[in-house]
Amino acid sequence: GEKVTTVGALWMREKSSVKDEEHEEFYRFLTHAGPEEKPRSWLHFQTDAPLSINSLFYIPQRHTEKLGMGRMESGVNLYSRRVLIQQKSKLILPDWLRFIKGVVDSEDFPLNLSREHLQDSALIRRLNGVLTRRVLRWLDEEGRKRPEWFEDFYREFGNFLKEGLVVDLENKTDIAKLLRYETSSLAGGKLSSLVDYVGRIP
Repeated sequence: GEKVTTVGALWMREKSSVKDEEHEEFYRFLTHAGPEEKPRSWLHFQTDAPLSINSLFYIPQRHTEKLGMGRMESGVNLYSRRVLIQQKSKLILPDWLRFIKGVVDSEDFPLNLSREHLQDSALIRRLNGVLTRRVLRWLDEEGRKRPEWFEDFYREFGNFLKEGLVVDLENKTDIAKLLRYETSSLAGGKLSSLVDYVGRIP
């Protein structure tokens, strides 16, 4: 707990007040990364409805599953009013988004909530739904605004999205929008979304 106060609860601050260097330092603290390691991108999401949420999500540069190091564990910690409720919670985001690292703070959760009650909680299911949809929207926005960045991200993390397409029936349509394909109409192995591909058909 001490270190968090040293680094600062960035997720509780106004988005505009957090500098890139602070994000990078906090990311290294969260992931125990080396001094040069920086996240690929981040989402600072805050809302009061339908739940009170202050969250910070980071996408790493790379993942370890492709190196044959086994399945990654979830990397998002759950807080309530800056007090840690559960570290590396498997309940906050679906398993196919396990490459995302970060923190979620929701004062809707009582501080004395047991692990068993957390698992059965309708509140955690609502939180999971809200955050999953927000992450999907974020990735979709990034794909439109920064196609080259997204293509690079997709080459590293695309298999997780394909996994989500198979297992997450509720969000299947939104996940499908994020998939990218090689097409003969684009040179040099460039990737295209299905929407863009259909749009190029005369």
